[in-house]
Amino acid sequence: MFALYQAKGIGVARGHLLEKFAFRQGLWIEDLRIPPGQECSNGSLILLAVVLWRTFVTRDTNPWRAKRSSAVKLLKTKTIRFSQIVEKCGAPNVHVLWQKPATDRYFQSRLKNNRVMTVQKSESGTDFGIIGFKERKGARYLVFPKSLKQFADNRVIGIDWARVRE
Repeated sequence: MFALYQAKGIGVARGHLLEKFAFRQGLWIEDLRIPPGQECSNGSLILLAVVLWRTFVTRDTNPWRAKRSSAVKLLKTKTIRFSQIVEKCGAPNVHVLWQKPATDRYFQSRLKNNRVMTVQKSESGTDFGIIGFKERKGARYLVFPKSLKQFADNRVIGIDWARVRE
């Protein structure tokens, strides 16, 4: 590369590149004959390169932004009120999992008949439901007398715990 500059007669300021520097490292200033200090060391140049790479080339892996985009995705799903489900399918019972769901015969039969709803807390603290069984920490499970298959793709909002049988 240095030979290319010399062959074309391209120099830096008043002299040629090879006349001023035996070899060039980092971001040296044109008339500087000693290596730069800490402000332009190879370590800081590598750090600058990594920051630029992450900013312009890689995908955004910030967990806060990932959560925000998934929250927007949840808003695109259809919602239904808990009271509408209770009117059509009856008042549910709370089912406590005292054993593994796979070994609980009563729960498995209700699950196969699409009568189970998983209730979770959202990030804002309000309860919402998902039709079907989703094993999550802190989730509660409601078992309805009739099938919930018609509401399968909806997010259940407005859960009223006064309408749940004990």
